[in-house]
Amino acid sequence: RTGRRVAVVGSGPAGLAAADQLNKAGHTVTVYERADRIGGLMMYGVPNMKTDKTDVVQRRVDLMAAEGVEFVTGAHVGVTHSVEELRAGSDALLLACGATRPRDLAIEGRDLSGVHFAMDFLSANTKSLLDSGHADGQYIDAAGKRVVVIGGGDTGTDCIGTALRHGCAGLVNLELLPQPPAGRAQGNPWPQWPRVFRTDYGHAEAARRFGSDP
Repeated sequence: RTGRRVAVVGSGPAGLAAADQLNKAGHTVTVYERADRIGGLMMYGVPNMKTDKTDVVQRRVDLMAAEGVEFVTGAHVGVTHSVEELRAGSDALLLACGATRPRDLAIEGRDLSGVHFAMDFLSANTKSLLDSGHADGQYIDAAGKRVVVIGGGDTGTDCIGTALRHGCAGLVNLELLPQPPAGRAQGNPWPQWPRVFRTDYGHAEAARRFGSDP
């Protein structure tokens, strides 16, 4: 060990990757996480069917703990733990907090019942699943509801897949951009990333269940 201590705030992908590298360099690393489980976005933001929490996320956390990384959960820096406290007990402080403030839409109907942010929906679902197999009812249940998902990226796909597993009655996905072509357009040559139409797992599952791409 180098004798130097590093405090890492946030246990998502960035925080865990940094903690792993710092630990391998010989420093003593402590990771502070606001939630009750380590993993950040990978634990609560990404659904279980996409990334298994026991065999993938928790297994990696357990390996890092066995290698000497210390984890502190329920640590809301600025509330339960002060920045001054962390700085006083370490030689370096690394902020890997992520961005948990969602982008809101100031539009008519935003305040109506049943309108939720994606991460509130996904995180509560995963926590309830891990805590009780959904028996505690502490999640936003889409069972029997007609669901509209705004946004066609990875997060939107995860919301689609989660709503399907709840047993939603119908599903529509709204995307701002026009549908891309099936193959590369003339202005999108190699080695640029191919901007082509793709069907992710959520859309494929929805099409199989309801008969068409949402």
